[in-house]
Amino acid sequence: MEYWKLVWVFVLAFLFGGYQSEGCWEIEKAALLQLKPFFPLINDEGISWGKGNCCRWNGVECSTSTGRVTRLFLEYSSVQVYNNISQGWYLNISLFLPFHELKSLDLGKNYIAGFIDNQGSFMNKLEILDLSHNTLLGNNILFYLVEFTSLKTLLLNTCGLQGSIDISELNSLKNLKELHLSGNQIESLGSLFQSKRELRLAKLEVLDLSFNYFNNSIFSSLAALPHLKSLNLESNLLIQSTYIQDLNVLSNLEKLTISYDIMDDTVPSQGNERELKLMNLEELNLWGNVFNSSILSSLGSLSSLKSLFLSHTYVMEESIDVRGLPALKNLEKLHLTGYIEKGSPNTPKIKEFINCIYFVSFNLFAMLFLFTKKSFTVVNLQL
Repeated sequence: MEYWKLVWVFVLAFLFGGYQSEGCWEIEKAALLQLKPFFPLINDEGISWGKGNCCRWNGVECSTSTGRVTRLFLEYSSVQVYNNISQGWYLNISLFLPFHELKSLDLGKNYIAGFIDNQGSFMNKLEILDLSHNTLLGNNILFYLVEFTSLKTLLLNTCGLQGSIDISELNSLKNLKELHLSGNQIESLGSLFQSKRELRLAKLEVLDLSFNYFNNSIFSSLAALPHLKSLNLESNLLIQSTYIQDLNVLSNLEKLTISYDIMDDTVPSQGNERELKLMNLEELNLWGNVFNSSILSSLGSLSSLKSLFLSHTYVMEESIDVRGLPALKNLEKLHLTGYIEKGSPNTPKIKEFINCIYFVSFNLFAMLFLFTKKSFTVVNLQL
C-alpha cells in the first residue's frame, strides 16, 4: 500500500511541477530550450544552453534550496540582434510560465516591440523586469505591463516612450517600489496626475525621470507620490528653480537630483515661502546648474543633508557665500569640483567652517582642497 502511495506522489509531482534532475527541473530545462531560438546570443559566454544542469547555463540563476529558476539574464541576445535587424519582434510571454519562482527577468537591448499572449498575471513572483533599451516598445508598453502585478522594480529606460504617457496604466502594479524611465522623450506623466485620481502607486519610493523633456510643471505633478524617497530629474527642461518648492510635499524624500536643468540664478532664499523644506533629505545633487552666490544659504532648512553636490555649476558672483554652511549641521560631503565663478575661490572663508564638514572637494586652477574636522589640506594637481 505504501508503495502505491509513493508512486502517486511521484506522478503528481511530475504533472504539477515537473521533476528535478541534475540540479534543475526538467520542465524548466525544456522551457529554456524553447526560449533558446529567440535568444541565440545567450551562448556567447559561459556555459551554453544544452545538456547538463540548466542552473549552470549562462544567464540562468536558480534557488539553492528548490533548484527552481529565479533569475534570467537575456539582455542583448535576441535573434533580431543576431541578424542585425532592427524592425522589432513580439515576445510570447507564455514561454516564461513554467518558471514558477522567477523573480527577476532582464530582457534589455533585444529590439522587443511588445508581447503576445500576455499572461503576466501567472508570473506572480516576478519582482524585477528590465525592458531597457528596447527602443521600439514606445508608449504601448504600458498596456502590456498591467498583468505583472507582483513587480517591485520596473526598468523602462530608453524604450521609445515619448510625449504624454498615461502612467495610470500602471495602477495595477500596487507593489511597485522603483520605476526607471530615463532616456526617453517624455513630456508629461498624463492623466493620473492631471485628473487627481486616487493614487495606486502608493509604494513607489524610487522614480528616475532623467534625460527626458519635462518642464517645470513636473514639480507639482509629483505631489501625487508622497512616499517617494529618491527622485532623479537630471537633464530635463526645468529652466527655473522657483518652482522647486512644489517638491516640499514629498516629505519622505531622501535623495534628490536636479542636475543640468536650472538655467536661472534665482534660488528661493531661507525664510521665503518658496524655500525648499525637505527635512529628511540626505543627498542633494545640483550639478551643472546656474546659481547666485547665496545658494548655500538658500538650502539652510535642509537640516538632515549629508551630501551636497554643486560641481560644474556656474556662480553669478565672485564666489559662493559660505555663511549658510553652519545651518547644515549634518553635512559630511560638499562637492564643488570644477565649478565656475567670475572671481577666484574664497578659500579662507570656507576654512572658517570646516568643523561642519568631513570632506569638501574643489577642482579649480588644478587645485584640490580637502577639508576635514581636524585638518585643511591643499593638493596641487598640476595636470
